[in-house]
Amino acid sequence: MCGIAGFYSINNKFTSDHIHAMTDVIQHRGPDAEGHFFDGTCALGHRRLSIIDLSDRASQPMVSANGRYVIAYNGEVYNFQEIGAKLNKSGPNHAGMKFKSSSDTEVILEAFIQYGTDFVNELNGMFAFAIYDKETKDLYLYRDRLGIKPIYFYWDGVDFAFASELKAIKQLKNLKFEINETAVSKYLHMGYIPAPHSIYKNVFKLRSGSWLKLNKNGIEIKKYWSIRNKISNNVITEKDQALVKLSDLLISSVQYQLKSDVPFGVFLSGGIDSSLVTAQAVMLSSVKVNTFSIGFEENSHNESEYA
Repeated sequence: MCGIAGFYSINNKFTSDHIHAMTDVIQHRGPDAEGHFFDGTCALGHRRLSIIDLSDRASQPMVSANGRYVIAYNGEVYNFQEIGAKLNKSGPNHAGMKFKSSSDTEVILEAFIQYGTDFVNELNGMFAFAIYDKETKDLYLYRDRLGIKPIYFYWDGVDFAFASELKAIKQLKNLKFEINETAVSKYLHMGYIPAPHSIYKNVFKLRSGSWLKLNKNGIEIKKYWSIRNKISNNVITEKDQALVKLSDLLISSVQYQLKSDVPFGVFLSGGIDSSLVTAQAVMLSSVKVNTFSIGFEENSHNESEYA
């Protein structure tokens, strides 16, 4: 799962103790390792759950090969090997890229450097990450297309902080946290608080499919992906053709997500979707696939029999 946190302040309001406090409260997201970066203006913190490349070479926050950029990353990018292969051929100044690790973290960071902010369109996966440019003092936040990975940020026009969970931002006691009455109304009406709102006035959810840039001049948010733009007028009318297409997509998706340097499992409920994913995983895996289910005493919530 992993967890990320950080802050950005040009008035020296925060110290290195603050970033340690932020990562301490999200230890449950990453019990395997902890890391911090702080240069007086920006801090990045990381709690690691090791999945790809279990060595210290993949620890975070990770510094780029040229020493200029730093990343803190939560998620998995499933096509990182393909992106890494392209960088191995082109790399900085078309000279080729040599990686120190076999992690997707390093590939993401070096791809950002090579291709710029729009590199995110090449990523296939779920992610929330921060990249800091130590030279220009620019901080970037990215969130995956569907918002699978959470990212909150605090912004009052002066001070900025972010984290995978609200409780990490609340460790910064010198910030103001006032209840957002609009968010309360939306929660009572919808059963959840939709982005970009949160329960606090100055805390926001970065929208899915968006990236954010922050520096001393202020904040900029850009939408890089929308499902509306992916709806096509081209319809597959032949049933057999549609089934083949769906099968190919399912196999590709499950196969990508079986990449792991640690044992993996499947959450199995009583629905058709999880049963289908499990069947594909068993078909594609060379090792036994463990499944995990949850049962409830209340019959209205219990799917264990069907699982």
